Amino acid sequence: MVRYFLRKSQRIVSSEDFRRVIECKCFICKGILRLYAAPNQRQVPRFGVTVSNSCGNAVQRNRLKRLGREVFRLQQHQIPGGYDYILIFIQKVPKTNKSADLSGVGNEAQSLRYSDVENRVLEMVNLLRRKGRLKESV
Repeated sequence: MVRYFLRKSQRIVSSEDFRRVIECKCFICKGILRLYAAPNQRQVPRFGVTVSNSCGNAVQRNRLKRLGREVFRLQQHQIPGGYDYILIFIQKVPKTNKSADLSGVGNEAQSLRYSDVENRVLEMVNLLRRKGRLKESV
């Protein structure tokens, strides 16, 4: 059985790196997920994850972070190297009537499973690749 690791050198933790990737403005959205990508000087992909406060309480936000990191850990061989990736979970709030009942707002984030996050992330990476924003590493 092959074991995959998420090493410290593969994580994006500094706010400067987060800012650099987001300022690159190469991103794609799928539901409540937004994936940013920016080239780096390394041969391996690096990954960072953040969750909006609107996605629920701390327990739910930490669960979403764990799901995102696990997807990257297990699927890193399918993600092009040489890029930094940031996965952001954003809960969308309806803009039409702000005083409306918002009881169903957090349902999508709470009901996400590993397979849902995995499929969406891989689909977003493939879309970025097809649009020509990600080049295959040599």
